[in-house]
Amino acid sequence: MAAYLIFTHKVTDADTLNNDYLPKAVETLGPYAPEILIVDENVEVIEGDSGDTRTVMLKFKDRDEARRWYNSPEYQAIVGLRLNSIEGARAVLCDEFED
Repeated sequence: MAAYLIFTHKVTDADTLNNDYLPKAVETLGPYAPEILIVDENVEVIEGDSGDTRTVMLKFKDRDEARRWYNSPEYQAIVGLRLNSIEGARAVLCDEFED
């Protein structure tokens, strides 16, 4: 079953996030072949109270593959670039809906 990894946060250092972290992060995705569904810096909060300014959603073949990517040495070597460039880091892993 497909799984979605969804990141939401407030960007505090767009230069580092976009120019240092993002190209490196995309490189780490290769072996895991996710589909990049959303990278949106124009988030509109229509319910609740959030200061988030960016949402990223990746679709993996399953939860295990998403975890393998996130926990890979390659990604863990650069995740600090993202975490140091944002506030309110949230990441959730969800299964695809099946009826």
